[in-house]
Amino acid sequence: MRTDFEFARYLDSTLLKQDATEEQMRAHLELAKKYHFKTVAIGCAWIPFAKEILAGSDVGIDAPIGYPNGYNTTEAKIFETIDAFAKGATEADILMNVSWFKSGRYADVEEELKRFVCACGDHVSKVIIETYFLNEAEIREATRIVKRAGATYVKTATGFTPKGATVEDVKVMLEEAGDSLLVKGSGGIRSREFAEHLLDMGVQRLGVSNAHKLLNNL
Repeated sequence: MRTDFEFARYLDSTLLKQDATEEQMRAHLELAKKYHFKTVAIGCAWIPFAKEILAGSDVGIDAPIGYPNGYNTTEAKIFETIDAFAKGATEADILMNVSWFKSGRYADVEEELKRFVCACGDHVSKVIIETYFLNEAEIREATRIVKRAGATYVKTATGFTPKGATVEDVKVMLEEAGDSLLVKGSGGIRSREFAEHLLDMGVQRLGVSNAHKLLNNL
């Protein structure tokens, strides 16, 4: 079992509720500082606020790009990425255009993701493939596309669909990722035991709402 600090450094603590208030956001950020989470994943409009609250801490800011559906134009996604980093983000998670992918437009998906990775520069780049909509063969293909695009991580889900990270899907992603692509599990991770199991499998980051509850087994 990892120590609480070791475990916390795998967590992107997420607050992406549409109706999240400033009071809730401040509390979320203070908890992230207290527990030393790796990042906070928050709406891009809150990045300047988070930058101020988190100043001097070891907590990064994770920007969601193209949320929650992923079918924004490529140009809009790239602008959002550049703007997020300019405002203080340290990492970015983009949602793959699942609609293009399901239409067999793999080249378009890959080109968009390459542009995203380029816009991230030296920052950590993560690509969400939204496994809820994909079968095993499609998960393999999507992971290969993300790998070719040069992203840092491939990620299971946004958390906005009925199914998030599963052992079966993560196993497939890890097989395709190999040594040059990291895997992030996200969506439906509600227990420390399950989270630890995903880490033991080889997952290198976890996206979790109410991350402090996992640490305290609440």
